[in-house]
Amino acid sequence: MSSLEKQRKERIWWHSLDELADAPRFRAFLDAEFPSEADPSGINRRRWLQVMGASLALAAANGCRWEKQEILPFAKRPEGYTPGKTNRYTTAMPLGDATLGLEVTCVDGRPIKIEGNPRHPYSLGATDALAQAALLELYDPDRSQAVIQRDGEKAEEKTWQQFTEISLASWARLREAAGAGFRVLSEAVSSPTLAALRSRLMKTLPQARWYDYEPLGDDNAREGARLAFGQPLRAHMALNKARIIVCLDADPLGSHPAAVRHARDFAEGRTPEAGRMNRLYVVESGVSLTGAAADHRLPLRPTQIPAFITMLERELAAPSGTSKNVEPSDTARRFALAIAGDLLDHRNRGWSAVCIGPGQPPAAHAAVHRINAVLGNVGKDKPITYTRLPDPQRPSNVAAIRALVDEMAAGMVNTLLILGGNPVYNAPADLAFGNVLGQVETTIHLSAYRDETSRRCTWHLPRAHFLESWGDGRGYDGTYSVIQPMIAPLRNGRS
Repeated sequence: MSSLEKQRKERIWWHSLDELADAPRFRAFLDAEFPSEADPSGINRRRWLQVMGASLALAAANGCRWEKQEILPFAKRPEGYTPGKTNRYTTAMPLGDATLGLEVTCVDGRPIKIEGNPRHPYSLGATDALAQAALLELYDPDRSQAVIQRDGEKAEEKTWQQFTEISLASWARLREAAGAGFRVLSEAVSSPTLAALRSRLMKTLPQARWYDYEPLGDDNAREGARLAFGQPLRAHMALNKARIIVCLDADPLGSHPAAVRHARDFAEGRTPEAGRMNRLYVVESGVSLTGAAADHRLPLRPTQIPAFITMLERELAAPSGTSKNVEPSDTARRFALAIAGDLLDHRNRGWSAVCIGPGQPPAAHAAVHRINAVLGNVGKDKPITYTRLPDPQRPSNVAAIRALVDEMAAGMVNTLLILGGNPVYNAPADLAFGNVLGQVETTIHLSAYRDETSRRCTWHLPRAHFLESWGDGRGYDGTYSVIQPMIAPLRNGRS
């Protein structure tokens, strides 16, 4: 039997050709890496485990970089508390000037899952992507967790107590001056409590000013309602009552504040077993969730949609017949004729709804209000209803921030408090908000992150998450909701 056959029979496996050759140079290399004379008595199994165990322990200790944490048992367990048991609590998520009712699942005092509140009329047990992402934001390690005071290019970490002590003198001067030179820039909110605090502040400091700003607001919708009705009103859609739905640059199933309710109502109108199937027409410039669900979709530039609405309104007022005499290349007109014919077939039955997106001009919004009125879609138990807004005299977002920038540029502002938002990043570029902000003596920004605005302000204050704080708000339809904390503030924030 040859040596190769013997090796195969005995299952001898070599790690390399050098090991197979067993040359003197390879033996010297092996002895240098694993010295057999390191221990006079030789390295037995027990000794090897001792040496390697100590080496692994030292390597692990050297590689630890996590913050030291202690898990301590309850000295006195709260009554009725069972470790590991899930508990569900209701709260609400503020989103602009509306709130969404939620139900949060907590384990051992930690929120782990967000679902919709089945008793809230605008969530009905469902949520959207923003509500699901809110839980990730709560545990985001990049959230701000310290009060920062900036002096030129130097930023120094402070405490809330230090901020209070330093700012007391400034607040005293503002009170003596009746608020002259003091301005507040806030996000859009729906909290009645904050509205009451704002009213009290304005009474205490009558010369102060409070401005609201949202980069994506409802200014065009408000002004369009004012043109149609003489006052700003909010339109509500019940898509489950409509058999024909026309969306003109609108995304009621995706980006609308009431998208969760709209999606549920839309699905309710698509039940073949019940003999009901609504029909959805969408005219838009980009692909949206609503456009993805459309039966018929027409892509148009945003600037072309007002002309399309005019064409549709004219056709509803004086029908010209079918599209046989329309040029095949005129796709928009053929589409408008098809929509008009379908709407006229359901006229005065309250079976259709026409909606428009916030990006279209006020005149287009007013035209859509007229179309819904002509078709008989407005009224109780019909697809379209209207409610009054709580702040009908509020100026538009652009007008508000423009007025604030003008006052800062004129040297009329010495203290500016910014509640949320990031105006340095998303204010209109022609206002140069970031440059004018540097002319204000004291600027304070309450924010969850140290963003572009915080880095240009005198003070940055960490903001508490809505799952960490008490609050309240009203839903898109005015439903009042209480916001209760699920956990103590994780990042030293305040509401």
